[in-house]
Amino acid sequence: MIKNLRTTLRHVTEPDLPILSRVSGDIVARGEFNPSIIASPQAIQKRFQENGFSSDQHELLLICDESEAVIGDVVHFQARRYSTAREIGWTIHDPINRNRGYATEAVTALIDYLFKSFPINRIECSTATQNLASIRLAEKCGLIREGVLRGLVFVGGVYLDDLVFSILRSEWEQRQEKARTSLPSTPLNVSNHID
Repeated sequence: MIKNLRTTLRHVTEPDLPILSRVSGDIVARGEFNPSIIASPQAIQKRFQENGFSSDQHELLLICDESEAVIGDVVHFQARRYSTAREIGWTIHDPINRNRGYATEAVTALIDYLFKSFPINRIECSTATQNLASIRLAEKCGLIREGVLRGLVFVGGVYLDDLVFSILRSEWEQRQEKARTSLPSTPLNVSNHID
């Protein structure tokens, strides 16, 4: 479990499966830029029984708000067969919770967790060129725009181009150092707590 100021990232538990089933079939909850393939409740149950949505190849963490309600999810998985790079993704399920800083806090915590816990040098993400909210979020979290992957994702019957963003360990370390040196002289207890 990763606790932040307003959000908690945690693993999926069995009582969460109805939420994942609902989100899988809800285009609004998944967002207009995510693939539109729907997973069945049986497929979700099977995957949970196999590995609890957590393995070396792929890990899904739920985003919970201040009241511990599930409001979204973050994911990380191996980006390239030949590297240690991880790719990340995020979703805030209910549009009412979007643009409120929850995803930024969750993605920042995920990036911190990955660099602190895994011997990786690169974290990347990609998002549709039209997805302005995710582009802003990636940039706020310190990811740098690298280029366009043409016709990458099939969504709603069309192929969308995606922008690729990444952050290297050295860049993350520089951001960490800058954040430490810009803290007020009175220490605040705002660091992530990983259980």
